[in-house]
Amino acid sequence: MGFPVFARGVIPVPGTKTSVQPLNVPVRCGGVRVHPGDMVVADEEGVVVTPHARQERVLRDAEARLAEEAAQTLDAWETAHRSRIDQLLGEGGFTG
Repeated sequence: MGFPVFARGVIPVPGTKTSVQPLNVPVRCGGVRVHPGDMVVADEEGVVVTPHARQERVLRDAEARLAEEAAQTLDAWETAHRSRIDQLLGEGGFTG
């Protein structure tokens, strides 16, 4: 289907039809507490968990960022990106 899948091993462990713990309780994934209703999004670059209470705000902010980036030319984006990278490298003590 073409979507990324993340796993800790190469041999899947089949699930069972019994539950060790009740459903809809907080869990820890990768050291992060995930509550029922939280949104978990993963891609090639990483995984992010958005608390349920902040989902609307995160969506609005993401849409605004997307619109801002869509309005920017590739040359302007490259210039701004290079500037941010150079600043971060300079703050880290790395110079060109």
